[in-house]
Amino acid sequence: MIVLGLKCFSHDTGAAIIGESAGGLVVHAISEARLNRRKHSFAYPLMSIAYCLDAFGLKSLDEVDFVCIDRHMEIWPEARSQFGYAAAAARRHPRYDDNHRWNYLIEQTLKLDWNSVRLVNHIDAHAASSYFASPFDEAAVLVAEGGTGIYHGQGTSLRVRDRVGYLGDTWRDGAVVSPRRDHFVNSSFLYDTVSALLGYDIFGAGQTMALAGFADRFPSSDHFTVDPDRFDGFVVNHDKTVSGMQRLEKFQGGDTAGLIAERWVNLARQAQATLETDLLYLANLARDKTGLSRLAYAGGAALNCLINARILETGTFKKLFVQPAASDEGIPLGCALSGYYAAGGKQRWVMETAYLGCPPAPAPLGEIARTHGLSVGFADPEAIAALLAHGAIIGRCAGGSEFGPRALGNRSILADPRPAGMKDRLNAEIKHREGFRPFAPSCLADAPPEWLTAPGTSPFMLLAGRVSAEGHAIAPAVIHADGTSRVQTVTRDANPGYYDLIKAFGLRTGCSVLLNTSFNDKDEPIVETEEDAMNCMLRTGLDAVVLGDRLVSRTTATRSPDVALLRHQIEERVQSSYLQLIERFCDMEGYVALATRLNAETSQTAP
Repeated sequence: MIVLGLKCFSHDTGAAIIGESAGGLVVHAISEARLNRRKHSFAYPLMSIAYCLDAFGLKSLDEVDFVCIDRHMEIWPEARSQFGYAAAAARRHPRYDDNHRWNYLIEQTLKLDWNSVRLVNHIDAHAASSYFASPFDEAAVLVAEGGTGIYHGQGTSLRVRDRVGYLGDTWRDGAVVSPRRDHFVNSSFLYDTVSALLGYDIFGAGQTMALAGFADRFPSSDHFTVDPDRFDGFVVNHDKTVSGMQRLEKFQGGDTAGLIAERWVNLARQAQATLETDLLYLANLARDKTGLSRLAYAGGAALNCLINARILETGTFKKLFVQPAASDEGIPLGCALSGYYAAGGKQRWVMETAYLGCPPAPAPLGEIARTHGLSVGFADPEAIAALLAHGAIIGRCAGGSEFGPRALGNRSILADPRPAGMKDRLNAEIKHREGFRPFAPSCLADAPPEWLTAPGTSPFMLLAGRVSAEGHAIAPAVIHADGTSRVQTVTRDANPGYYDLIKAFGLRTGCSVLLNTSFNDKDEPIVETEEDAMNCMLRTGLDAVVLGDRLVSRTTATRSPDVALLRHQIEERVQSSYLQLIERFCDMEGYVALATRLNAETSQTAP
C-alpha cells in the first residue's frame, strides 16, 4: 500500500508518502517552502508531490493507493474546493505567496481520482503525526495549536476524547457535543497576540520565547490581566484576556535590540508563563482522561522546548514524544499515517530520526568554483573540525534533509561554541537576525557534556536543559540568557557523518559540542539542495560549506556575488519548475479553460 498525505491550504503546505516494504514502512516528507524557497509557503504543493513520488520512483498520482488531504477548515466554500471559485475570481491573495487563483487552478485540474481521496480533520492529522510516529504502543495524545485535542492511541487506532477548532465537530469525553464551539482565543492564539505586540507575525513564537528568557534582567511587571476563569474542561478560552489587551501599545520597529526592555520582555514573560500554565493543565487533563503515563504531543505549541522540559520535570508523564515537525509542517505526515491505518495498514513505524528528505543530487561545482573563486576539496571530518576550531563558520548539506523547522546536522550551519562573541557574529553577519536569538548545541548522545542537565535524550532539539556555571565558561555561544540550552543529542546510528564530526571536534578541542543553527538566511527557508546551499553561502559570507563528501571553501580570490542576480535565478528556476509540474500533474485542457474563464470574469468586473 502506498499513501500520499497532502497539506494544500494555508501556510506550510507540503507532502508525505508512506509505502510498505519487507523491512517496514518507508517514509519521505517535505514542505513546499524547502523547494520553492518561500518561507512558510501557502502554494499548492506541486513540488512536494513530485518530490515524494520521485522518491518512490512513481510518475503519476494514479500509482498511489490513497491520497489523504488535510481538510483544514471543515467547511469548504465549494464541494471539493478549499479555495472556491469566488476567491479565485477575485484573485484573493491574503499574505505571503497565498495566491488563491493559482491554487484553485491546480486544485480543480489535478489529475486525481477522487475515489482514492480521503479527507482528514486538521487536529486529527496533528494527533496522528505524533502518535503513529512515536515508539509507544499505547499513549495519551495532546494537540495544542489553533485547535486543541486529547486522544487515546492504542495499537493502530486513535480515538478522540476531546477536540475543538477549525469549524469541525466539537468532541467532549468521546462524544460530539452541540452547539459546536468556535471563535474563541485559545492559548496558542494568545501567544500569537503577544508576538504581534512585539512586532512579529504569526510565525514569531520563537522570537517571543527567546525574548522571555531575559526576564531576570528586569523587575517582574504584568502588563495584561490573564483571565483566571479561562478553563472550561479541555477548552481554554482567553477571550477576556485578549479583550483587556486592546489598550496595549505595539513595538514600533526599528532596532530590535530595543525589545530588550522592561515592557517588551515582561510581555513575552507573561505569554510564556501563561502558555506553560495552560499546557501543563492540558497535559494533566490528558493524563487524567486516559490514565496513561506516556504522552505523544504535537501542534505548534509543542515546539516550545522550555515547556516540553517542564512537562517531563513535573512527572505527569514518564515518557514524552514530540514529533519534530510538530507545527503545520507535520500535517502531511499525519494525513498519510492516518490514511494508512484507516485503510487497514498493520506495520508500525517509529520516527527515530527526522531525516525524511532525500539525499540531494551533487551540484556541478567546477563552473561555480571558477566563477566565484572557490576551492573544492574532500570533506574530511578532522579537517572540518580544524577549520571550526580556528573560528570558521561552515554550512553542512549532506544526506536526507530534516523534516520540520529544526536543523539537525544535515542542513545546518556549524560553529565553535566556545568564543563568547560567536553568537553575535552569527546573528549579525550570517543569519542577519535579532541579536537576542539563541543558538543550540549538538552533542554526542553517548557522551553528553557534564555541564548540561537535560530531562532526557533530545534527538529532535525539542527539550531545553539547564547549564552549570562551568558550561557558561566553556560554551557561552549556545547558552541563552536564562541559563537554558535547547540541546540535540546525536547517535552514530542516526547520523554517522555528523556524529564523527562532533567527535573529531571534541578530540581536537576537548569540547564535544558544536553550535548548530539552521542553514538559511533571514526570511528564507532552510536549504534543501546543494545549489541552495551554495547560493546561501555566497550571500551570507559563510567560510565554507560541506556538500556530501565535498568541502567548498572561500579563498583570497573569492568575489562578492550579485545578490539580486542570485535571487532572480532562484525565482526563474521555481517558476520554470512549476510550469513543468502543471503539465505533469494537471489536465492542461481543463487548466487553460478554467484560467480563461477566470480571466474573462476578472476583466468584466474590473473598474
